[in-house]
Amino acid sequence: MGAKGCRFTMRQLMELDACTRCGECLKACETYGRLGTDLTAPAQKLKQFRAILMGEGRGLFFSRLFKRERSEAEMQEFAKGVYACTLCSRCTEVCPSKMDLLGLWFSMRQELADRDVHPQNLNTARDAIIATRNVVNYPNEERATWVDFMMEAPDDLYQREKADVLYYVGCMSSFSPAIQGIPQAYAKVLEKAGVDFTILGEKEWCCGFPLKAAGMLDLADELIAHNIEMVKAVGAKVVTFNCPSCYNTWLKEYGPRLPGVELLHSSQLLARLVKEGRLQPKTMDLNVAYHDPCDLGRNSGVYRAPREVLAAVPGLNLREPPAVREKAHCCGGGGDLEIVDAGLARDVSLASYHALLKNGAEAIVTACPQCTRMFRASAQRSPNKVEVMDLTELILKTLE
Repeated sequence: MGAKGCRFTMRQLMELDACTRCGECLKACETYGRLGTDLTAPAQKLKQFRAILMGEGRGLFFSRLFKRERSEAEMQEFAKGVYACTLCSRCTEVCPSKMDLLGLWFSMRQELADRDVHPQNLNTARDAIIATRNVVNYPNEERATWVDFMMEAPDDLYQREKADVLYYVGCMSSFSPAIQGIPQAYAKVLEKAGVDFTILGEKEWCCGFPLKAAGMLDLADELIAHNIEMVKAVGAKVVTFNCPSCYNTWLKEYGPRLPGVELLHSSQLLARLVKEGRLQPKTMDLNVAYHDPCDLGRNSGVYRAPREVLAAVPGLNLREPPAVREKAHCCGGGGDLEIVDAGLARDVSLASYHALLKNGAEAIVTACPQCTRMFRASAQRSPNKVEVMDLTELILKTLE
């Protein structure tokens, strides 16, 4: 059970000591709210991991006094709690000590993956990405088959040698039938706005987020290098994404290596196209709740753009739920939780689905394929069924 060395920065080691056990994170934590166990309590995870590092004589100069290595069984039990988390950052948002809890969860996962005490389901995802360049383990040459089901796809199937804008589709949108309507809608909207764009098809590889969430970001170097080369090959000045996790990963892991290339979530590009008059939505008489995706809102700071797009639709009435923006609930599909514990992910999703409808919304709009997929599944489990749409799908409806 060896480790590569402490994955924590000095600031993070200090943050492990900064927790006041105030309990605010417990109130905010989506998985603790479902399970109520010490395993999933953020403050308890901090306390346990500090004890682990001290017991190994790592992190603090006096920690040799407390030396006691944990058994593999103890580490496995601790790992269950660390990975029973959507990485939604609600805990970070409410922490009065201003600790970067999300950064700590990522570092904990790296440490546990180094020790090979992570949930073994994640190895299946890891092996799929390495073998097929996508997390769902499908042949990557089928990555653009969603285009084949479009009624009016161009002869080049949106795969052009050169373009100003590269539309990076992402694994789930490419392969999941439940949400393939999202890339279809976005492609149509971009066409209607006259955007010069291309997709990569089988040349698009996983962004690396599932590996990062698993604590295995080191394995994503080849993926990142390849995708960067593809951006350069098509000469794109802008890369756009539907998936907030892809967008956030590109911002943090790709952005520093792509100077001069603008990274835009679909909501940001749609807002720009509306302001420029290149998209003119028609009237839609509908009460909607907008769900802030975790990796778009709290983790990337994008709140305004989606609401600007919704505000541009005449007749549309935004019924904000009680918990919005920084306090928005999680769909349950983040942080690899669906891979680790699909039942827990579904429970989080259903609770958040019901919370979105508290102010009388007739439909749910979000800006994330994974959120859309999770909430559509929750709608099927709920007696209160409403339509769930991605922002791109809603906008296409107003244009047609």
